[in-house]
Formats: sequence, structure tokens, C-alpha cells
Amino acid sequence: MLKTRLCERLGIELPIIAAPMGFVTGPELAAAVSNAGGLGVMSFSGNPAPVLREEIRRLRRLTDRPFGVNLLLYFPVEDQVAVCLEERVPVLSLFWGDPAPYVARAHAAGVTVMHQVGSVAADCWRR
Repeated sequence: MLKTRLCERLGIELPIIAAPMGFVTGPELAAAVSNAGGLGVMSFSGNPAPVLREEIRRLRRLTDRPFGVNLLLYFPVEDQVAVCLEERVPVLSLFWGDPAPYVARAHAAGVTVMHQVGSVAADCWRR
């Protein structure tokens, strides 16, 4: 079995992270990846905060292993971030925007933050 620093940091057995793909990566797929030893990452799929909360709770019922929730920062996500932090998701995965406003709050809640970078050009917020 391949054990890496990433595995140790995330509390997973295999250095595999599921891609959060729109409506495809819901609680069931994320739980399956987590249960197999990787990090399952559920897409929030544009759900309002109360629906996201129920999806997180459903994911927790399907696995007792680490998982993540991905939010697209292109959209207003303040309420979804609040739900993720209230629910203490193990990993908050952010994409398509500047993650800086959320990192300190997530860390204060004990949540690990990962930022997905599609390309240098796409992440022009850094310039």
C-alpha cells in the first residue's frame, strides 16, 4: 500500500482524491471512495444550504471515514461555507475563485482546506 504525507494529513489510506463533478459526485459516490480508502469529495451541485446540510449528513451515514465537500467560488457560497463549517466537514474543497476569505474560518473550525486549480489562466484572481 502506498502511504504518503498527503494520506497522513488527510487521514486516508490511499493517495486518491475523487473529483467533485457536478451532479455526479453525490453522497453515495463520495462515500464509496472514502470507504475504499481514498478521499471522497462531494459536489454541492448548487444546492441551497439546507439541502447541502442534509447531503452532508447523508454522506456521514454512509461512511465514517474522511471526506470533503467542494464549493464553486464563482457562485455566492457564504451560506454553504457556513453549513460546511457547522457540520465540521473534514475537508472543504474550493474551486474557481479566491479561497482566502474562507481559510482562516475553516481552520478555526478544525476543517482542512484544499483549493483546486484548473489552470494558471483560470486562477487569475492571484494576479
